[in-house]
Amino acid sequence: MRKITFLLLVAALTIPAASFAKTPPPKKPSSARQQLIAKNSAKFCKALMASNLSLFKRTFGTNVNHSNAYGKCVSAHARAKHTTRTITLHNITLNGAGTVASAGVGTQTASGKITGFLGGTFSSTFTFDLTQATPNGPSSFCYPATGTVTATLPGLGTLTKQETGKVCEVGPTGANVPHTFNGTFTVAGGTGVFTNATGAGTAAFSQQPGPTTDKGGTFSCTESFATLTIHL
Repeated sequence: MRKITFLLLVAALTIPAASFAKTPPPKKPSSARQQLIAKNSAKFCKALMASNLSLFKRTFGTNVNHSNAYGKCVSAHARAKHTTRTITLHNITLNGAGTVASAGVGTQTASGKITGFLGGTFSSTFTFDLTQATPNGPSSFCYPATGTVTATLPGLGTLTKQETGKVCEVGPTGANVPHTFNGTFTVAGGTGVFTNATGAGTAAFSQQPGPTTDKGGTFSCTESFATLTIHL
């Protein structure tokens, strides 16, 4: 999945080797906008290179040992920025694992690490509507839930999602019980590469109890993007 996603991401930037051979070296940026594009392109390509160096070289490199891959990537990304190109990725999955940072009446926050597409960290805040409880077996309930999850992907930026669904107790109601969540999300914003990004998908998490309350319990989640559109 990671290799396929990487290939999809660079596909929007890739230009045939023959085109690179005929294109003269780019001139030094002369305007503030061109300087910003060059800076952002460098950051973007460094992040791609760090995620999978050998694949990065094979994709962008045009000489014998692919040592010019970085320069070709920067050039291709800069061209994409000038043409306001977008790319839509499909079926991307981010997996997260961490701990519950705080828990109150109808609220919960958590943070941890992301694996899958590029990797990074996440933080989440969820609110449960305890006034709309529905039965979930003997002495157990489910509640409507809304939340905000922010993924930080080093070198690329942050991606914020708004989530809506249902959280359910696993076992009888209490101050320290496991919970599960299932719902959907939409991309609400981002920074870096993900500025003005859009997308949607499904989300799920599982939370285990901590020593005396939810706080300190393990937290694992899966965020599955049906689509993620990036404006290059």
